[in-house]
Amino acid sequence: MNRRYFIAVSAASLLTVLAGCKTEPDGEKFVGYWKSDKGNHPALIHIERNGDSFLFKETAWSIIGTVGYQTRTVPATIQKADNILVVADTVHLAYNEKEDAIVSGRMKAHRITEAQYQSAIGKE
Repeated sequence: MNRRYFIAVSAASLLTVLAGCKTEPDGEKFVGYWKSDKGNHPALIHIERNGDSFLFKETAWSIIGTVGYQTRTVPATIQKADNILVVADTVHLAYNEKEDAIVSGRMKAHRITEAQYQSAIGKE
């Protein structure tokens, strides 16, 4: 009888410890600075927390209106699956942990430092 209690208490303790291991908030892996791998004019992305959601700031080449880099900021949220960031309710970004990259159907971007981001923004 004591053995059963010991096993039950041990299992409950183990589950409690394992449940408490996740310390970073949902979507934290998306936060940071990113640079796309696409073309001669790669997009620069800055994702930051905004309460329970995120702000997705993209600086990308545009040929509409004034030709050149233009910046736009839109809201983003984490989908129920912790690995998907939904940008402006239209674009779904997945996080590729192996490559430390964010990917969608039309782009792939790798993480860069804030200094690299600021340097690239300054050149535009």
